[in-house]
Amino acid sequence: MGAPGSPEEEKSVEETPEPPPPEEAPAAVAVEEAEPTEEELVEEELEEEGEEEEEEEELPPPKPQKKRYGGIIALVIALIILLVWTLLTPEVMTEEGDVYVTSPTYANLGNYTGERDIWAGKMTWGLSFNGSASAAVGQPTEYRILLTKVNEEVGNFWLKGTSVKLQNVSIFNEDGTILGWTKEFVDHGFGISGTVSVTFPQAGMYTLYASVKFLVYEAMLIGYLPLESVRISEAYFDVRIAVS
Repeated sequence: MGAPGSPEEEKSVEETPEPPPPEEAPAAVAVEEAEPTEEELVEEELEEEGEEEEEEEELPPPKPQKKRYGGIIALVIALIILLVWTLLTPEVMTEEGDVYVTSPTYANLGNYTGERDIWAGKMTWGLSFNGSASAAVGQPTEYRILLTKVNEEVGNFWLKGTSVKLQNVSIFNEDGTILGWTKEFVDHGFGISGTVSVTFPQAGMYTLYASVKFLVYEAMLIGYLPLESVRISEAYFDVRIAVS
């Protein structure tokens, strides 16, 4: 062992490290959170709304719901319409042959027949003229014109036959002077008639003719159709009228 102050002692003293001083713990710093400003609150709300819109856009569109009873309701409505259409169908006019166009009671002043041949079939219509063959000047005289169906052949199985609706019956002198007219008619079941009152202005022999207008309807197995409007312009009486 060397003497004090010797180099060996100094060397041992230098080589012995001193312990480091204890580290002081950092002082706790109280951090106060700053309150958000109005601008920051608005920005946050806008961001949240934008995120909600993006989520809504990403959702798949809802599938349309099927109407369970739509087809059934439409079918019921269609059936009701067909039923009403059929119930409103005019009654088919019966075929009377030449019974009334040759009758001395209904056609004592003559008759007229005309045929129609169209897609719905062939129809022959008859007019019967009834009244007095003599008249007095200035005194009203009545003449009855009866419309009947002579015969008919329907165009196909779907058609049942025709019916008519009289619209106008007029009586003229042979020179074209109208003597009377009517729009009031009577349905007899076998035909439709209109009675025209005529007043002759002066004495003489008059040759008369009738002008008749009527609508034709075609009845079908279901419903009916307005077929055509028919005008018989000049249906001459066979008997001249003596006016005195």
